[in-house]
Amino acid sequence: MERKYLPISLDITNQKILIIGAGESAYKKGLILKRFNADIEFVALEICEEIRNSGWPYKQKAYEADDLDGYILVYSCSNNQKLDCQIRRDANQKRVLCNIHDKPKMCQYVSPAVYQYKNMTVAVASNGKDVYKSIKLRNHLRDYLDEHMEKILDFRKKGED
Repeated sequence: MERKYLPISLDITNQKILIIGAGESAYKKGLILKRFNADIEFVALEICEEIRNSGWPYKQKAYEADDLDGYILVYSCSNNQKLDCQIRRDANQKRVLCNIHDKPKMCQYVSPAVYQYKNMTVAVASNGKDVYKSIKLRNHLRDYLDEHMEKILDFRKKGED
């Protein structure tokens, strides 16, 4: 059966989100999540310099199922198939929503490409099938909206009066 993801806006302000892995892809995921005021933490055997210097909390250790306790979401950026499968099983058991980086068939949720302008958010997703096309479309929309957003929002406001 084809997977279809429900696009929702989830308030993750001060919510605990775990990122397993602490390399470049984990760091980039952390940057995205911090834009939404998430309370993120990393668990990994090796921690990249960017994360070490970020001020974000991390535990330099091997992953254990109990690491998921108290988190609402987990992102696995481990690049380890066996570990990803274990994280997915543990997250299911503990009822923590799970995303396995670059493996949409293993994900319970996918993160869209996001554009924000003040309190407006535009998200572009591809049901986990082509993240690069989502990013390309988001960038095209961003370029257009950066130039026209004030006019668009002002028009809507006047039209509502």
